[in-house]
Amino acid sequence: MAQYKKYGKSTNLVYTLSTLLAVSLLCVLGLLTLLVQTRPAPAEEAPPPQEAAGDSVPVSAPAPPAEPEQPAEKEKPAGERTAWEILADARLITHGMGEVDGITTLNCLEGFQAQYGQGVRVFEVDLRLTADQQVVLRHDWRAGWQSGISEISIPTMKEFLSRPILRKYTPLSFRDLLLLMEEYPDICVITDTKFTDAEVVTLQFRSMLRDAEELGLSYLFDRMIIQVYDPLMFKVVDGIHHFSSYIYTLYSEGFSTTESDFREKAVFCAENGIGGITMWDRWWRESFAPAAEEYGITVYVHTVNDPEAARSLLDGGVSGIYTDSLTPADLEGTPEEAAPEGDPVSEEGEP
Repeated sequence: MAQYKKYGKSTNLVYTLSTLLAVSLLCVLGLLTLLVQTRPAPAEEAPPPQEAAGDSVPVSAPAPPAEPEQPAEKEKPAGERTAWEILADARLITHGMGEVDGITTLNCLEGFQAQYGQGVRVFEVDLRLTADQQVVLRHDWRAGWQSGISEISIPTMKEFLSRPILRKYTPLSFRDLLLLMEEYPDICVITDTKFTDAEVVTLQFRSMLRDAEELGLSYLFDRMIIQVYDPLMFKVVDGIHHFSSYIYTLYSEGFSTTESDFREKAVFCAENGIGGITMWDRWWRESFAPAAEEYGITVYVHTVNDPEAARSLLDGGVSGIYTDSLTPADLEGTPEEAAPEGDPVSEEGEP
């Protein structure tokens, strides 16, 4: 019994010490927890210092480049006539900017200068798209006219303008044509853009409009008559931009030469504000004249280079002639009638 009592006292002492140790551990843990919870949050890392002015790395992103300033649209000169007003006083329309040295449809500066100097004021121009979708004056891409240029090697505008036609004539872009029109305010231009495909037509006319806007010369379209080749092309062009003057050209679509077909085309023109019709000279019939007058349509024929044939067509009701080489002086009658008084004409026709 004494032995059991001895161990009982020892056991109670162990229990007491264990309890005190456990309580101490709990207190320590609680204190540690409280310290962690009340510890202040670490300060945020300071941003790196900015580069000093003049360092190779900019402090902020560079501003985007400024858009090039669009030139202001120039005002139409007071009193400048419209295309139809100029055409009404003309009986000749120079085809492809005029013949040069016996070569037709060059659409070059020298052709324009020669024909203008002889009194021509209405110029038909052939227009093509370059490889970079710019409009230039060119009838077709036939080989041999400009170095390295052909139907299978269509140039960029820069290439086109850098290569003289037949090594001596000056090629022109549509922008050049606009600048000529600005310089010569008494001329009007009739376009021949060749194609009726909507995609090509859209590219051509958007490029032409863009050129005019960039030069501030959009008002010059008032001195330009747009040739259309069928009703669909007219709808496409007029949807891109409503031009003030149109002419309906029949060589692409075809024409039966009947009075009923002519009247149908005259009605279409009258309903859509198209002022004239152009056809091959062999298609013209004097019987078309009453319908043309009824609907207020003027008629033009192409391409005539014989003075007598031209005078006959004009006497028969045609309003104007497309020509490669004729000048106003050629329509004045026979050489004797056209010769100035006091300058007799020899039998050979030379003064």
